[in-house]
Amino acid sequence: MKQFIATLFAAQLAIGLSAGASQLSAAEPPSVAYRLKETKTIHFDDARKAQLHLETVKKLGCEAKMDGHGGHMDVMYRMTTWKALTLADENTAHQWEDWMKKSGFETLHAHGEDHDHSGADHAGHDHGHTAAEILTYSQPEWKTTHTRDAREATELAAILKGMGCDVQTERHGDHDDVVFRCARPMHLEFPSHQVAAGWEDWLNRTGFRTQHVH
Repeated sequence: MKQFIATLFAAQLAIGLSAGASQLSAAEPPSVAYRLKETKTIHFDDARKAQLHLETVKKLGCEAKMDGHGGHMDVMYRMTTWKALTLADENTAHQWEDWMKKSGFETLHAHGEDHDHSGADHAGHDHGHTAAEILTYSQPEWKTTHTRDAREATELAAILKGMGCDVQTERHGDHDDVVFRCARPMHLEFPSHQVAAGWEDWLNRTGFRTQHVH
């Protein structure tokens, strides 16, 4: 994990943080959508590790600060809106998602229907197996959603990228359009029925076809 953290900034420069959508390419690389609604505080005894964590969450777009007291450092951070990090491959996406979860973030990272649910680790990524609910969805036709402003468009695009969709944003006069499709069935895994049901409702309202496996 230490080596992984040490290469975070190089990866960011090479791939880039994608808070919104990009022009569609022939093969969209995997993305992890993430947010942290409530402030998270982590205690560090090592000042260097605390500084690295602070710099990392700031790079991810968080509001963050560090305080030292009682012989240790506290790093406090939050990010109330969804953003997406686009990576070069699945292995790297899984490393990022695992790190984000351990750091308190809520994440979305979709897989295709050929993904193995055997419960084994995949490339060091532990699928739990805490996920009790699987939500499958698709949207084979291009769909356009009108948003109120650029911030709403950016957040919607981030969620859709985490869900494995093809996404573009377009500016039209006083509003932004998010154009997307999910050509092949994808799925997300959730830790509870309540969380899965909430996302299923959102997907249905957004125009997706869904199937919820308990």
